[in-house]
Amino acid sequence: MIELLAPVLASVLIATQEPVVLEPSVNEPLVFTVRHDGSRGESLTGRVYVSMTRGAIPPLSGPSPHNPEPFFGIDVVDWMAGDVLRIDEQADATDTPPHEIGEGPWKAVAIFREVNDSSRLAVEGGLYSQPVIITENPSSAGDMSMLLDIPVPTRDWKEHKNLRLVHMKSDLLSSELGREITHGACVIVPDDYDPNRAEPYPVMYWIGGYGSDHYGGRFMKSLFTGTDYDDQICRVVLNSQCYNGHHLFADSANNGSRLTAFMTEFLPTLEETYNLGKSADLRAIAGHSEGGWAALWMLTQYPDMFRGVWSLVPSPIHFKHFFTCDIYEDKANMFVDSEGVKRPIARNGLTPTVWAKGLTAQDDVVKNGGIVGMYDWVFSPKGDDGRAKHLFNHESGEVDSAIAEAWKAYDILEFLKSNWETLAPKLRGKINVVAAEYDTFYLEGGVIELKEFFDAHDFDAHVYIKPDANHGHVFNTQMIRQMDEWFARTLSLTNHQAKEMGPQPAP
Repeated sequence: MIELLAPVLASVLIATQEPVVLEPSVNEPLVFTVRHDGSRGESLTGRVYVSMTRGAIPPLSGPSPHNPEPFFGIDVVDWMAGDVLRIDEQADATDTPPHEIGEGPWKAVAIFREVNDSSRLAVEGGLYSQPVIITENPSSAGDMSMLLDIPVPTRDWKEHKNLRLVHMKSDLLSSELGREITHGACVIVPDDYDPNRAEPYPVMYWIGGYGSDHYGGRFMKSLFTGTDYDDQICRVVLNSQCYNGHHLFADSANNGSRLTAFMTEFLPTLEETYNLGKSADLRAIAGHSEGGWAALWMLTQYPDMFRGVWSLVPSPIHFKHFFTCDIYEDKANMFVDSEGVKRPIARNGLTPTVWAKGLTAQDDVVKNGGIVGMYDWVFSPKGDDGRAKHLFNHESGEVDSAIAEAWKAYDILEFLKSNWETLAPKLRGKINVVAAEYDTFYLEGGVIELKEFFDAHDFDAHVYIKPDANHGHVFNTQMIRQMDEWFARTLSLTNHQAKEMGPQPAP
């Protein structure tokens, strides 16, 4: 479901700043007093965070679900340069207020995030402070001053002969959301790429998981190079980030018509510009985690547009298995089961490591773009306050049955069941789904039910549960080779890179 990769940006930015050791101003509880220098405008509107750690570097990427540490947030509107913003017991917190976080020493950094189209907290247009070290007991550390005066730099991109970084304004999404929204992609082409050749190139679109985007095309190229068909198949690594998290390429009341915009605006432009696809036979879609869900959803919504899909450890495809909760169950609760035992949301092997309630608390501080909260922004109706309605009460964990019913429109297995007579002939032979037996985020349950549904209908689909594997074990060069060999086989491509076998022993 999730690619919990803290952006390299965090360590690069912070590591260049020498922490300042702050002394207490008075013998009073810890309060962060934050100002900004006006370099991003005299007044700022957005959200300010304070991220803390006992480790080496306070993360700009936000709190780690696997190692939760203090994290605070507060909204600002027309916050003027030089004005003091107090981060105290009134701020949103993952657990306790600043003065109750316990003995340190602690390191802290302040971050300003404005509304944009990225789920990252530190993104161009934002600011961060020099990190500080707090050596006093937080119960009596007093006011700690922090200045937001370091602009988050523009992301670096180095040109490469096989890579094309592409951005294009979405007229549809910009109109719906009232601000400029751009599509993003990295097109990966062969060494002898010829945009003017008569026959379009076969293309496989790739959608990554939470936190990844098209700038990861350079890394993805290194994986695709491990196959025998990178000389014939082009790839397009798509950006799936938005301010509210991973938009899953689903049309949404909150994130806008992301799938429609891609299919009607971006895909045709990419294929015309780079001589790709231009027909269903030459076009496939694949993804990992959230991207696995998005790829499978895309195929079910546009079954005539793709040769097929590879969905790797997809996010919940059936909401009877939304992590460890059946949201359709009577009196469903996201935090505890029917026996009152708290629900995990991640594990290491068979040992739970992350709990639903704790991760929800972190999401509430992030506010827009949290790991679990992102699903509200995709699947839920818009509330009267303009924000997505919560699937469950964030204090008690109780699931709102009306919202669960609204989510059913995005339940892939339910969608297939409801439209089976129409979809079955269009999807036959096109679906490949791979899950992990011990998925880190408990995602195998929905895939198992999908397999049972296909088996009951004697349907031609490849659904495989990889034994003794976790979420990360499924995505590797071996799997990419398998995907490519499937695509090549359907297109009758000749393998020009197969290594010749040397002399063989006599029989």
